[in-house]
Amino acid sequence: MSCFVVSDYHVSALVAWAIRADVLPDAVSPDALAHELASANRAAYSERYQGRYDSELVPFGGLDRSAGADLDPVAIVKACDCLDYQASDWSRWTDSDAFGYMVAIRRAAVAAAQLAAYQAAAPGAYKYTADPSGRALPGYEAAAWELVPPADLAAERDRRLATLDYPEHELAAIRSALAATRCAA
Repeated sequence: MSCFVVSDYHVSALVAWAIRADVLPDAVSPDALAHELASANRAAYSERYQGRYDSELVPFGGLDRSAGADLDPVAIVKACDCLDYQASDWSRWTDSDAFGYMVAIRRAAVAAAQLAAYQAAAPGAYKYTADPSGRALPGYEAAAWELVPPADLAAERDRRLATLDYPEHELAAIRSALAATRCAA
């Protein structure tokens, strides 16, 4: 199993969506929750790689309440799945408050996505599936695994490629193939 640190935008988009959807109880500070989610992800990364890369971890930059304003609930469901997977290497993840709030955000996003699918369907055409996982929702497979700001997609891809242990000529071929794919889309 691998693990990576999700972007600050990813964490911010989840919490900002929860604010807009009125998921969080009044007693919960959105800023503190964002820090808890990011810290859980970083703790999982540290445990997974036994502290080898702790010196490279960048502290969470803070909550951006405007993050993910254009995302639909299905994207939030998939982003929750990503964070859950990335944080699951932390031994205390499922016992943490961060996990509980992530589950609440995910459940609310699944419900919102099901409602949106029902409202978008022709009368009598919507088939409800009792799938609490949300993975059968229309658009789930196409949704991004990790959320990054749209302007940062190319930079994020290049950053990740740079961390791979490939010879430079193979990285150049991968970049070229990705660029061709992006131009064709």
